[in-house]
Amino acid sequence: MKTLNFKNWLLQLTKDERGSVSVKPVIAILGALFLSITMVINSFTHKEVEPADNLVEAVMIITVIGMGADSLDKFSMKGSKEGKKEANPEV
Repeated sequence: MKTLNFKNWLLQLTKDERGSVSVKPVIAILGALFLSITMVINSFTHKEVEPADNLVEAVMIITVIGMGADSLDKFSMKGSKEGKKEANPEV
C-alpha cells in the first residue's frame, strides 16, 4: 500500500479527475491560505492597518467559486461517463 506524505497529498489536491493539474483547486487553496493569513495578521494589528472589506470579500468569492467549480467538475465528469456506459453497453 502506497503511503501518502504531505507533498504527495498536496499534489493530489491540485489534480482533477483525469490526473492533470487543474487551476481551480490551486486558486482555491491559495485564496484560502491568503484569507487565513489575513485574518491572523488582522488579529494582531490596529484597525487603521486592516485591508478594505471589498478586497477581502473579493478574495473570498474567488476562493468559494474555485472550490465549488472544482467539486462540480468532479461530480459532473463521473455522471457523464456513467451515462455514456449505460447508453452504449459495448464500450
